[in-house]
Amino acid sequence: MTVSMRKSTETLYNAEKIARFFGIAVKTACEWCREGKLPAFKIGKEWNVRVSDLQKMIDRKVRVRRADDSPRLF
Repeated sequence: MTVSMRKSTETLYNAEKIARFFGIAVKTACEWCREGKLPAFKIGKEWNVRVSDLQKMIDRKVRVRRADDSPRLF
């Protein structure tokens, strides 16, 4: 069996970048990742989120908000 590993050029945000992006504490960013509020995964001990997944999540929330006019992201 051959396993192919392709090099990804996709940008990842770690917990610190996620915290800066949302204007929250790093601890809160880690909690959101652990609770599944963000499409996150771990590499070693560090939480990461693909920027493209974050954008898709935000786009879905914006569409839902337009439909029901809800003010919350989560």
